[in-house]
Amino acid sequence: MLLALCASATSSQELDSTAKARIEQARASIVTVKVLDQQNQTISQAAGFLVRKDLIATDLELDRSSRVQVTAATKAGAIKVLWAGNYFLPYVSIEMQTEISPLTLGDSERAAVNDPVYMLSDSGKIVSGRITGATTIKNTKAFSIDLPINANLKGAPVFDRHGDVIGIATKSADGQNAGLVWPSEVLATLKHLGEPGVGVGRGDGPQFGVGAAPGNTNTSVATRVDTKPVRLSSPAPRYTEAARANGTQGSVVMSVLVGDDGTVKSVRVVRGLPDGLTEQAVAVARETKFKPAMKDGKPVPLWVGLEISFVIR
Repeated sequence: MLLALCASATSSQELDSTAKARIEQARASIVTVKVLDQQNQTISQAAGFLVRKDLIATDLELDRSSRVQVTAATKAGAIKVLWAGNYFLPYVSIEMQTEISPLTLGDSERAAVNDPVYMLSDSGKIVSGRITGATTIKNTKAFSIDLPINANLKGAPVFDRHGDVIGIATKSADGQNAGLVWPSEVLATLKHLGEPGVGVGRGDGPQFGVGAAPGNTNTSVATRVDTKPVRLSSPAPRYTEAARANGTQGSVVMSVLVGDDGTVKSVRVVRGLPDGLTEQAVAVARETKFKPAMKDGKPVPLWVGLEISFVIR
């Protein structure tokens, strides 16, 4: 599961001094992301924050043709943008930052209904709310909170009581004041962008999911775990001559069964590409090595989503 939500018997707890300090320090890592027109006028804007020293997560519609400006309250001038796009979440690739630290991601899977959550308001004050439920949008689980998310808070981090980031805020699909939060698992997936075998392709937003795949009849495969598989290595995907000649680009989306030994036992193609690229992606998937999922201290098999992208450079 991307997010396990259950009724919480824990009473409300105020932030301790350590968690409060961590959230206040996070201001330095939160940025404003703007899409500009040809006259440098703002078309749209949202918040964002560093998940790596060279990568920003946000909640703004972006692609490689977008003219993007990024500014931080703690840094004079604009941050140099390399490119922007969408890989499970909208992102902005930036010049490596030495003065701004990425935020620490927490475990959104432990979030429970009625748990407190915290955000930094427009004025910089810490505001608190609660998790009110869970939903699924485009095959990705999200959770709802009772904090209103305006245009300035879209893309801002949502913190738990320990001061860790458990998600990124977005407006609810129905336009209500209550906000939605994409879980930190999706942010963790975004952090892999640029690693061997991981790239950007076509898509409609968040698609990453873990858990039992539809139609799975292997009852030994876990559906809830304590820790999820972590990808350790992948071979570089190979472009076929036919794909290069035809200009074929995009992503192959798969569901793979990671065994308790960290190897891929089975591959199911969710969305493929022509000209032999699906076969190349499957070959990469089968050679990918993972740290297996863990449950009750033991490694267990688990289905996870895997996307291999092909871009002609």
